[in-house]
Amino acid sequence: MEASSITIIGGDLRQCYAAEYLNARGYKVICCHTPDFPYHSEIRQTDSIAQSLEHPSLVLAPTPLTRDNVHLFQTEIYPSCGLEDLWNSLSADHIIAAHSLPGKYQELLKNIGCQTVIWGNFPLFQKENARLTAEGLLAEVIRCTPFALSCANILLLGYGCCGKEIANTFLPLCQNIYLIEQDTVKINEAESKGISLIRENDFSKLLPQCQIVINTVPASILETSQLTQLHSSCHIFDIASAPFGFPADTTEKCLLPYYRIPGIPGRFSPVNAGRIIGQTIERMTEHAL
Repeated sequence: MEASSITIIGGDLRQCYAAEYLNARGYKVICCHTPDFPYHSEIRQTDSIAQSLEHPSLVLAPTPLTRDNVHLFQTEIYPSCGLEDLWNSLSADHIIAAHSLPGKYQELLKNIGCQTVIWGNFPLFQKENARLTAEGLLAEVIRCTPFALSCANILLLGYGCCGKEIANTFLPLCQNIYLIEQDTVKINEAESKGISLIRENDFSKLLPQCQIVINTVPASILETSQLTQLHSSCHIFDIASAPFGFPADTTEKCLLPYYRIPGIPGRFSPVNAGRIIGQTIERMTEHAL
C-alpha cells in the first residue's frame, strides 16, 4: 500500500505535528478542522471536509475519532464537523487511517468501499506512546496528590503496554506497586520486576493500604463495594479509553478523588506524539520517496 497524499482531519496538536512530519517526508498534506497552528507553507488548509477529500488520499482521523458519536473529535469546535459530513464525503478512493475504529464504523466504511488502516496496534506506536503516557501520568499524579510518591502504595490495574511503562516509571519512586492482572505471562514478568500480584482474597487486607489506583483497562475491574475498602485519601487515575474502568460518578458515590484522563500524550507531549503517529503512518503505508 502506497500513499503520497494525506488529508489530516480534526483532533488536537498531535495532528498538527503529524502533518509537519509527513510534509517533511515528502507527502502532500491537507489539514481540515485541525487546530490553528503555524503550519509549513506547503501544507494546505481548508475548513471544508468535501474540498479536503476531492482527490484520492489517505485520511488520518483524529484520536479518538469522536467523543459523542455525532461529531468528529476537535479541540477547536468552530466550525464543528459532524460524522455524517465525513461519511458523505468519502469514496472508495480513500484510505482511512485511525488509532481504532468501533465495529459499526468499520462496517460503514466497508460499505462505502474504503480501505482502513488501524495503526493503534502497530508495535512501534504502542511502545513509544506508552512511554509518553507514563511520563505524562507521572506529572498528573504529582500535581493532583497531596502526598509524596515515596510514601505511597500504588494499585495498578492491567499490565499491558501502558501498564508496563507505568510500572517502570513509578516503581523506583513509590513504596510498592500491587497489580491486578489475569494473564500468566504478564504476571510472571511483573513479579520478576518486584511488583506484587494482588488476588481477590487479598483485597480486604491490601486495598486499605493503597493511596493511588491507576487503571489502564477499558472495563470494570473493581466493583463499587470494593472501592469502599480503599483508604479514604486514595486517588484514582483512569487512563483507559471508553468505556473506562469506573463510572463518571465515582467521586460522588465513593467519596474518592477520581480523575479520568485519556489521551495523555496529546496533552503533555504533542510534538513527540504527533511525530510517532507520522512515523507509524509512514511505515504502514510503505511510502516510497
